[in-house]
Amino acid sequence: MTRSNKKTLFGAVFLGLVTLLFTGCSVRVADLTLVSTKNIDLSDAQLDARKGQRQKGEDCRFVLLGLIPFGLPNMEEAVDKALEAGKGNVMVDEVTEYKNIWFVIGGLTCIDVEGTVLNVPGVASKPTVTR
Repeated sequence: MTRSNKKTLFGAVFLGLVTLLFTGCSVRVADLTLVSTKNIDLSDAQLDARKGQRQKGEDCRFVLLGLIPFGLPNMEEAVDKALEAGKGNVMVDEVTEYKNIWFVIGGLTCIDVEGTVLNVPGVASKPTVTR
């Protein structure tokens, strides 16, 4: 094997390892027509998705060495962030994605939500009842 072939092989192996170290994946978890983390009464609500704006919310947790998670991402947190960003109380046409992003010493596990945020008029959010 010549010296230039060894350099080419080393370069290809190095590039392959770097690519593996900085990869991740994303999986679509759900497509929801209507989602909210608030208890609201929609009996008299008129929902028009054209009046809202698309918003994103994300909740992530760090994973050390792929073995030690510092918590699990929470879909409710991600939806709350999107609702707060859009100043609304309901999200329609929502899409949920689960992502893993890996680095050399760890990575992030995330839940991303994106949907059209609406504020249903005349509907007050009721406090969540825990049992």
